[in-house]
Amino acid sequence: MSNERDAQQSDRTLKRLFAHVEPRPLPPAADTEEIRRAVLAEWEAVTGPRRWRRRTAFAAAASVVLAVGVWVGGGIGPSAPPPSVARVERIQGVVDDETGIPLAIGGVLAAGDTLTTRTGEVALRLESGGSLRLGPRSELVLTSADSAELISGVLYFDSERGRAGAEFTVATALGTVRDVGTQFVVRLDGEQTGIDVGVRDGRIVLTTDGAADTAESGERLVAQRDTPAIRREPMPTFGGDWEWTEVLAPPFDIDGRTVSDFLAWFAQQTGRAVVFGSAAAEQLAGETKLSGSIDAEPLQKLSLALATTDFTYALEGERVVINTR
Repeated sequence: MSNERDAQQSDRTLKRLFAHVEPRPLPPAADTEEIRRAVLAEWEAVTGPRRWRRRTAFAAAASVVLAVGVWVGGGIGPSAPPPSVARVERIQGVVDDETGIPLAIGGVLAAGDTLTTRTGEVALRLESGGSLRLGPRSELVLTSADSAELISGVLYFDSERGRAGAEFTVATALGTVRDVGTQFVVRLDGEQTGIDVGVRDGRIVLTTDGAADTAESGERLVAQRDTPAIRREPMPTFGGDWEWTEVLAPPFDIDGRTVSDFLAWFAQQTGRAVVFGSAAAEQLAGETKLSGSIDAEPLQKLSLALATTDFTYALEGERVVINTR
């Protein structure tokens, strides 16, 4: 299995390298004939007279060499790099692609690229819309603009309810997860013997070799390789299994945005419900604009952003209660 995966990664690496080769113009026919004659003349000078049959064979071989040279340089092969499917939005630690080169923020990824996080974490902005985040000790293949293959580890997907592409699917060795306007997390154990899919918002469909089931907000589905049935369990929509995703939350520029706008972003990234202590507080939040720039994970950003306003907040389980001072 390991050898097969290594071979697949090598194929993807070669494909990616050749796809980025810039095309070269084909040489004029006269130049090609001149090169062929020069090669034949050099052959005659080195080897002396040879039978016509062997010269003809060499001429044919020289033509093949020229043809191969043109193909490698471009001309016949792909003339443009594969379309990008994602770009790197956030990184914690070091994350490599299949060539072993560390990724950087803003880096572009194409279909077929493989990501390995080891102790790092990475958040991707998909070209077709949505946020895809990969946790530590994970390996992922971006198979297309609307799909990925989780080889091991954990990923989080947020459709952000604004995708231009099709429903996003995640393939694993144990089954396929399809989103339906969703925030969900998929965890595949290291031995690929169990899959765990939790839903924060929306709905997912999990299909395995032996069964299929759906889960909605606040639910998780668990399937084992040696058990055909899919088990359903309740799951909180905040904290615990979700906390690692918050560190990779997409940037939100608060400058010029209202407190209400910021709180809506906060709720989406943390799975917590924002409630107001009074109607007056809710109205004021829609009128109050924030200023400055803060780049921090959501909970820390909440504290820093409200510190210069007339609002206070309190965490009450899954709720964040907003009041005026």
